[in-house]
Amino acid sequence: MNSEIGKKRIYNDLFDYQTKVVHWDVLEIDNEQEIILEFIKVNSKYRQGVRLAIDIGEGYIEINGIQSKGIHLWEDTCPKRVKLKCISSQGKMSVYNIFDMGVERGGVKSQTDSSGMIIQETKEGILYRCNDVGFNSNFDKLEFKIQIL
Repeated sequence: MNSEIGKKRIYNDLFDYQTKVVHWDVLEIDNEQEIILEFIKVNSKYRQGVRLAIDIGEGYIEINGIQSKGIHLWEDTCPKRVKLKCISSQGKMSVYNIFDMGVERGGVKSQTDSSGMIIQETKEGILYRCNDVGFNSNFDKLEFKIQIL
C-alpha cells in the first residue's frame, strides 16, 4: 500500500498528456473547515461521482447531519451544490473521482489505470476535470468544483 495515501497528491503517470494527471488529490484544510462541492458537467455513459474522505488521523465529513470518514457523492442524486463540514485532526481531505459501470461491468470503480483528474485553481475554487475509462480523453467525463470557505 502506498504510504502517501491521504497525505499528499498522487499522480497517474500512465497518461501521455500535456499536464500532470492526478489520481488522488489531498487538500490542506483547517479543522472544522466548511467546503462547497458543485457538480458542473457530465459527459459519460457511466454514472459519475466524487469520493471525499478523511483518510488519515481522526475526523469525519458531515453532510446534512450525517457524519462519516468517507462519502460518495453522485452527480445524479446529489444536489448540484452541497455544503460539507470537515473535521480533521491532520488537516487533510482526500478527493478523487468515482464512476459506476453497472453491475454487468463490475460496478463502482475508482483509481483504475485510466482514471484521473486535471486540476485547475481558479478564483472561484478548485476545478476538477475527470476521466473514467480510456487513455484518449479530453478529461470531460465529470467536472466539479470545490470551494474552501
